[in-house]
Amino acid sequence: MKELIEVINHQRHDWLNHIQVLLSYLKLGKYDMCEEYIHRIIAGANRDTLVSRLEYPPVVAYLLSFNALHSNMRIEVEIPASFSLLKLKEGNWLGDFIVSLVKLYQQHALYNGGESNTFLLTLHYQESALRIVADFAGELDVKGIEAGLNELCARMRACGGEALLMPHTASESVLECVFPFA
Repeated sequence: MKELIEVINHQRHDWLNHIQVLLSYLKLGKYDMCEEYIHRIIAGANRDTLVSRLEYPPVVAYLLSFNALHSNMRIEVEIPASFSLLKLKEGNWLGDFIVSLVKLYQQHALYNGGESNTFLLTLHYQESALRIVADFAGELDVKGIEAGLNELCARMRACGGEALLMPHTASESVLECVFPFA
């Protein structure tokens, strides 16, 4: 219940910030900036809608509440085309894998000198496969995350997936996973 209250407070705070920015643009007569800002708000709401359409409650709740509950890493989710995990035979397993992947990076994200660590999660669904790309930028405990990444990749391979590991450094990590559908 405490987490729910934190998420609601975070959402309320974000919306108040949006309204204050819009009000400032209106007072300054910067209508073009106001319109641009409204489009950014709409784009963010559309991204949240695509996350909601994944329809697997543990993933949806985790991804939509993540930024409100974690301060060491900011997440952005890109889903080029809407799809439901629940309509996939492996949907629950894929959903749990996604949450495990994000948690692994969050647990090994280090203090970044006041800058925010960023994690871009891309979920690209095609009829034949789901491609998951994790792109971390910031400060990362590379040695600490290595064992967890190896374990996740082993789980993925056991379920027919394949991993393309990109270079992992203390400031950047990219992992691409492809899960073909039977």
